[in-house]
Amino acid sequence: MKTLLLLTAIILGLAPRISAQNFGATGTQWHYSAHASGACPGNCEYLHFESVLDTAINGQAVNKITPTYYQYGGDTMHLDPIYLYEQSDTVFMWNFARARFLTTYIFNGEVGDTLVLDSPEPLEWTDTIYRLVITDITEVILDGVTLKKYGTSALDDFQFFNGGFFMDRIGGLDYFFPRANIIPEGTGPIRCYSDATIDTSFQSVACDYILPVFIEELTENEGITVHPNPASATLHISSTQPVERIELYDMLGKQMMATNSTTLDLNGQPEGLYVVAILLTNGQRVQRRIIRQTY
Repeated sequence: MKTLLLLTAIILGLAPRISAQNFGATGTQWHYSAHASGACPGNCEYLHFESVLDTAINGQAVNKITPTYYQYGGDTMHLDPIYLYEQSDTVFMWNFARARFLTTYIFNGEVGDTLVLDSPEPLEWTDTIYRLVITDITEVILDGVTLKKYGTSALDDFQFFNGGFFMDRIGGLDYFFPRANIIPEGTGPIRCYSDATIDTSFQSVACDYILPVFIEELTENEGITVHPNPASATLHISSTQPVERIELYDMLGKQMMATNSTTLDLNGQPEGLYVVAILLTNGQRVQRRIIRQTY
């Protein structure tokens, strides 16, 4: 009986930590902002990572993650899949060029620890390590799950930018992996994350927001009218199809308002260019570019 009670206590003691770690399980999704190599504002497009399959490499069970780049010009790029697994709070990623698993994340560190990880890029020829020092740890509760957020400082070339943060179960808050350098066109930061128990947003911009490119493209959808344009105080949306929701974004992709009404009160919004996203009950999403102008 004592042995059983001891075993039960150990399992219960481990349960919160086990539930917090399940990196890349099938169904997990990440959205990271992008901005067309600096050709448009920071939230004009995005990268979507999704864990789609349980498979195996060299006998090791792994999760297959597919990255897709949704560009604001309308193109979609399907990038090479990523294969990884987690064991004892450490995430390993398969690298075909090196024909081995790379140590990608370590989630059980403490303040002052130095994490020794394999460099994730360039994948073709580099086979080096890099080091991150954990400078601070804070606990964050997302949908009832307590996760640790790690701040890091780089000792070598690779690092997380925007504060150097990564988080239990989620990974990088700047980008999916650390990077050797960041330039103005660098992708990130994270927009949204979801898995079986967590569904959270880190920005006010919608997970799948893309900045429209041409006004001409936005006026071709028949049956939807946005008027007046330019608008001073009130904007009206008319549609031959039932409207579920209206969202207003600035040109940086920040959501300024969301409503079920087909009339938008623009008072209080600065003058300038905006995007109105019209979500129809049939699942269609139509965007209109409008100008707020006072007279």
